[in-house]
Amino acid sequence: MLSSSILGKTYNIWLQSATFAFLQTIFGAFSRAFSKSKIVHWFVRESRIEPIYEKSLFALIFKAILDFIVRIIGSIVNAVTNAARGSVSAAFVSRYVKGSFFINYETILGGFICLMFIIPHDYWSNTYALLAALALFALYLIMVGAGKRKMYYLHDMGLPVTLFAIACVASLAFSLDRSDSFRILLFYVTALLLLYVISADITTKDRMMKLLGFIYIAVIITALYAVYQRIVGVAVSASLTDLELNEGVPGRVYGTLANPNNYAEFLVMMTPVAAVFAANIKRAWIRIPFCAGIALPFLALLMTYSRSCWISMMLACVVFVYYANKKLIPAFFLLCVAAIPFLPNSIMVRLSTLLTMQDSSMVFRIYVWDGAIKMVRDYFLTGIGLGPNTFALIYPDYANINALVGVPHSHMVYMELVIELGLLGFVSFMWFMLRLWKDSAYTLLRTADKETKLVLIACFASLIGIAFAFGVEYVWYYPRTFFTYFILAGIATAAIRISRGGKTGTAIDGD
Repeated sequence: MLSSSILGKTYNIWLQSATFAFLQTIFGAFSRAFSKSKIVHWFVRESRIEPIYEKSLFALIFKAILDFIVRIIGSIVNAVTNAARGSVSAAFVSRYVKGSFFINYETILGGFICLMFIIPHDYWSNTYALLAALALFALYLIMVGAGKRKMYYLHDMGLPVTLFAIACVASLAFSLDRSDSFRILLFYVTALLLLYVISADITTKDRMMKLLGFIYIAVIITALYAVYQRIVGVAVSASLTDLELNEGVPGRVYGTLANPNNYAEFLVMMTPVAAVFAANIKRAWIRIPFCAGIALPFLALLMTYSRSCWISMMLACVVFVYYANKKLIPAFFLLCVAAIPFLPNSIMVRLSTLLTMQDSSMVFRIYVWDGAIKMVRDYFLTGIGLGPNTFALIYPDYANINALVGVPHSHMVYMELVIELGLLGFVSFMWFMLRLWKDSAYTLLRTADKETKLVLIACFASLIGIAFAFGVEYVWYYPRTFFTYFILAGIATAAIRISRGGKTGTAIDGD
């Protein structure tokens, strides 16, 4: 109580200070100039490329294919419905299935996403994700055929997604190990299907909150498991921590995922949206404990000892606080500084290694990047194809002698995109990512609905935060964190559509 009172008084003094008034005046001037800027207008103007793409032969062919499939499905559904009319099964469906909270598409979608993250690594197979994504896609088409959903076409996802998908398929032509590249391509198919079904189906706030509820369950369960791992103890691994520099740092928890970095990346992407779900619960007696539960994933993140994800989460928190209430930024930083004396010594030791170039993992990354940059110079146009096997075949010819063995990837998403997918893959993904940032930021500033705005803020914050980790980790190497990114992107896209009354995210694109 005393500390909160001190913080409150300090914050009030700050709000009434001349410094704050001066900074607010400068901010107001820049804000007005920014909103009237021709550069800003260029970025938020209506897209010129998307309308052309929507009318292109390529888009029309895929539209015709989907329409044909849906018509066939619709005919089958109508035939089955007419045949079953008046039967016991039809009566059961009418009484117990229609309007059911549990038996519907959102429950199946959210339930699968939840299960995907709470199943421990040793019991998980990525084949489950592929089969589930295909089943969800097929079920969505069936619902469209039955008249329960509107069709969401390929061009509705935007040209960057289409180009990215083309780059993924085309990369098979340049691979030295096509079987391994095809295996990885199936992960990309899974991720893009999850992006599609979430973007297509989540068109109301109720559906959105139900999905976020399942994500909240996954975040909390994995965090509880991480706490359990800390209690029973996790072995310290020399492959994950420089033992000499990190003396006293305990074994790093990893939750249900393969290693602590993977789990930390999942928490960076999913914790903010889970927090928004908790904050949007109507009943206070439920909302308060659910909001308090968000402390668990933050605690779990600390126990992963993932420095890059600590920074990523800090960036996400700054973005979240700025867009939620920018006046709280000074209090947020003050709170962070005040928390430093209470951090365990092991965390301070881990943070201190960021300031030295003697840390083996940091030095190793620099050696890896040295060789990877040389690969980019030779393969930036076409790429080498997807997968670690092709990378392992080519990388030794370019490797720094200090990073010659045991390098499965470039330790950076951005560089890996160029290496594996070439220029088209890199440009199309960056286009997609930056467009999603821009559309999220632009839309949340203009939406009046509090719930949807908070969802957009959380998505935008997570996307910005994980973008930092992309620069020092190959986040996509572990499929479940790869899927997590596209699930997050799907939630952001859906929130943008909801804010715009169901319209796609092309209306403000500055192409």
